[in-house]
Amino acid sequence: MFLSKLSEYYLPTLLILGLILTLNLSKSNPNAGTSTVIPHEEVLELVVGYAVFFCEMAAVFIIGTAALHALIGYLRRLLDRVYIKQIKSSESLRLRLGHKLSLGLEFAVAADILRLAVSPTYNDIILLFAIILLRILLNYFLEHDIQIIREYNLVPELNDLSGPEQDGKNFTQI
Repeated sequence: MFLSKLSEYYLPTLLILGLILTLNLSKSNPNAGTSTVIPHEEVLELVVGYAVFFCEMAAVFIIGTAALHALIGYLRRLLDRVYIKQIKSSESLRLRLGHKLSLGLEFAVAADILRLAVSPTYNDIILLFAIILLRILLNYFLEHDIQIIREYNLVPELNDLSGPEQDGKNFTQI
């Protein structure tokens, strides 16, 4: 019990410190060059460039539509007179937005990994590491919020989803 409570506070702090150190490393070494030359690199760069473009556009689309969906949902519930309904609705919106942001970051990480396939620079690797740390932090806090929401039963639909699949429902139906 004590160890789990301790990790609740130190894990995010260590990840945030790692993110700050990573970004400082990138800033302190701005002129790191490419590693090696690959045969037919221009063809590989073209193919990877299109794949990176697709992944980045998918990330932009997912994050943009998630933000728009959350804003519309928030505005729709803004004038609700029952305050508890507003709280439950906003918590549900936050969870949905968090999951969609996580999916968008997955596409951003995929784009960065693809970018590293062709002659990565030191700064490219550091940036990828920073994005991965950011994604880990987002997922950590999202899971923490889900746990708190389940404890206080703010979004009753979460209690129905304790297993991987119950009655054909999945988490995206919240």
